Amino acid sequence: MMKRMLLMLSTVGILSGCAGEQMDVVKLDYMPNQWNVGDLYANRMDADSETWATAILGACTGEPLTQIEGDVTVFNSYAVNRKVMISDYDPSSYKLVTFLKGKENYTICYDGDYSNMKLGKIDELPDFLDLSTGVEVPNVPKMKAGTKEEELVAEQSDPSEYLGMPINLFEDTMVHLTSPLNGAIALTVGDQEGIFPISTIEPYNAQMGTAMIALGYNDKLEAAHFYFETTNGTTSIQPFLVWDEKDGAHVPIQFEGLRVERVLQTDTLEPGVKTPLYIFSYMKNGKRVKEEVSLTYTKGEYATKESIKESTEAGLIANPSVPRGPFFFLHKSPLDEATTLDYPDTLRAAGTDMSDLMNAFEEAEPVDQTGESGDYPLLTIIDGWKGQEFQLSFKKRSQKVDVYVTDESRDQTFKLSSAGAETFFSYFPDLDE
Repeated sequence: MMKRMLLMLSTVGILSGCAGEQMDVVKLDYMPNQWNVGDLYANRMDADSETWATAILGACTGEPLTQIEGDVTVFNSYAVNRKVMISDYDPSSYKLVTFLKGKENYTICYDGDYSNMKLGKIDELPDFLDLSTGVEVPNVPKMKAGTKEEELVAEQSDPSEYLGMPINLFEDTMVHLTSPLNGAIALTVGDQEGIFPISTIEPYNAQMGTAMIALGYNDKLEAAHFYFETTNGTTSIQPFLVWDEKDGAHVPIQFEGLRVERVLQTDTLEPGVKTPLYIFSYMKNGKRVKEEVSLTYTKGEYATKESIKESTEAGLIANPSVPRGPFFFLHKSPLDEATTLDYPDTLRAAGTDMSDLMNAFEEAEPVDQTGESGDYPLLTIIDGWKGQEFQLSFKKRSQKVDVYVTDESRDQTFKLSSAGAETFFSYFPDLDE
């Protein structure tokens, strides 16, 4: 008798355990086929790179870090953008990601939801990275003097003129600059603010490598110019500009009879330290004067929980009536670049508050049957970087219409409750029941 009771209790326990299991209907995940992926260094969109989208979209989704210790190696940068614009204000429509390696593996990201770069940690670098193309990047800018031979080559290069006028390089003015991950380099000449060829530093600029910078002069205009060359051989001539309060802009400045002496005495630009680079000597009001040209590096800041929250709240305040998700769409074909979200090709759930509709889905029950497909056989939920696609079908009864959604990735169909079906149709008033 006791054995029979124990067996019955065990059976009841097993059955009640099975009945208590809840299968999640909504399981959002990255949807690579909805994204274009661009390789910034190759300057192309790669058709095969849809398979990379999951790793790129998943970057920087963990806890934000505030700094990286020591030097790092920077690999490629990639941009992902949604193939179909789902909202006028969608902060999750674009992400720029740079992969790098220091003591650990990291990612640095930009997207539409925060103004500062977000630094994150990842367990492994993705397989599609070419680890042989990494560029070593210092913790702070490194500088050293160039050579006369390099100046001679630069003097003979194609861009040794500006607006059709020759630019003659000053001797012993070339410097080499290797940029860090982020930050800014400010230039001053005397008490005036100028622009250095590398003023804003971004992680995806790392492939530029070490830049060569020298000073040149146009005798006719009495104007100084920067010669600028990157590791890959890209060269340019940039006018020496200073800030003009009256014009509210940076403008060229004349230096009559300019002479330049390089006075760089350090191999690094330490944060917040004003570092002399050149001494300018020129005629001013009939007298020769001297002014120091200096550089000051400011270390960049990464996004924090607080700054991300502030940026998000600012976006909500600036765009209070624009929905931010989740979004529900009924559509005839997959959401890719060939799809339009305009009616009648696609139906968008009405309103901005999707909580009732989401609850209707989350309360749906797993079933072993489906209905018949209608004009819109697909339903997609998009929330942030993730989404989920369902097959949509219906079964008409005398007094109601049953709504079924099938997740093909799990080969599982769910049926909305009667109340859930009513909620569903209330969000899609243009859908013929």
